[in-house]
Amino acid sequence: MWLTAWPSLLVPGALLYLYAVKRLRFRRANTPPSQTNYDTGRESLSRMTLQDAWAIHNALVEYEFPTTFSAATMFALFNSYGIPTISALLCRTGEFTTAATAEKRYTDTGCLLLEAVLNPPGDERSVQALARINHLHRAHLRAGRISGADMLYTLSLFALQPARWVEMYEWRALTEVELCAVGVLWRRLGEALGVKYDALTSQGNAGDWADGIEFLEALETWSRAYQAENMIPATSNHKVARATLDHILWKLPSVLRPVGEKLAAAILEDDLREAMM
Repeated sequence: MWLTAWPSLLVPGALLYLYAVKRLRFRRANTPPSQTNYDTGRESLSRMTLQDAWAIHNALVEYEFPTTFSAATMFALFNSYGIPTISALLCRTGEFTTAATAEKRYTDTGCLLLEAVLNPPGDERSVQALARINHLHRAHLRAGRISGADMLYTLSLFALQPARWVEMYEWRALTEVELCAVGVLWRRLGEALGVKYDALTSQGNAGDWADGIEFLEALETWSRAYQAENMIPATSNHKVARATLDHILWKLPSVLRPVGEKLAAAILEDDLREAMM
């Protein structure tokens, strides 16, 4: 009996399935943590607190797009190697010029970023991670080996790259509330790391941003211009990128390494790929 009845159940069953998928998949997008405080349009976003921004951002990293956020952050660090002033310093320290040292430092950097971002603002683990990053940068900043512009550019990659990748590769883009949360969180993280925002402009004044989205927009405009002017081919770019790529692809069997390298190159933007050659 059921063999003859199943065609009549197929259409309503499929529709019910699609409805359930839409409801469940967009549930966090429609009601992310603390979204109820910011559901009256763009004006409400100016009131977003750091704690709410962290909760919304954490949901993106741990529940909505964990793989994409992780990969985007990894490649954000890779993007910074296309700036000769950054790659030259890494070559000088020798920390990213061989597969062995690159593996350790890449892992160390990832751990510190995760501790700083995934733990609540003010949490001891987050504070200690930020303090450690500042300690590692301090001597280079004092000696003038790290410029404020390079610090700001690196921050822009971490703040902007995940949202770009989500829009390109995921099933939906970030909502305005989520973008605002990203902007609020990374702005405060940048302040904690001593990043200066004087180069950014909004209504003529750096720092005059109505919400986290405006901050990201200002960061995007400046970052693109800085990259267009400063991302040029250099031997140091290639050395650091080569060692880092070997670390990224170390799990692949040797026969598949060329394929992995081509896939990694395909993900990179044209100007970055040229700067790494």
